Amino acid sequence: MKTVKEDLQNPAFAYIAGRIDKMLVPALLYFLAHKPAHGYELIQKINESGFSEIEADPATIYRNLRKMEEDGLVISQWETQNTGPARRSYQLSPEGYQALDYCVQLITDKVTKMQAFLEQYQREVKGS
Repeated sequence: MKTVKEDLQNPAFAYIAGRIDKMLVPALLYFLAHKPAHGYELIQKINESGFSEIEADPATIYRNLRKMEEDGLVISQWETQNTGPARRSYQLSPEGYQALDYCVQLITDKVTKMQAFLEQYQREVKGS
């Protein structure tokens, strides 16, 4: 497996790394790994899940989905077979699954560092 520094040479992964704290891109990748979805469905899932630290409004979600599509992480297609207006459906590309694995690696590294900080705080500051 590549290191985080090696992955940062990929512009899509560098974009993700710069925004990992907000958890929006990892949440989008996570939900799309389960099944293709429309933007509105993703907004609902993200807001209900509590994974993201920001509220998933339509402008933010669609801006991120466009960026993810430009970076090759998602593929979209228009669905017109249902009654009503056409809707764009998004699904993960193979690179998107790699990006999700990368997010998990970043999150795991961050959790490990935070846990070490909390343990040291408890030992040295609180004296527990």
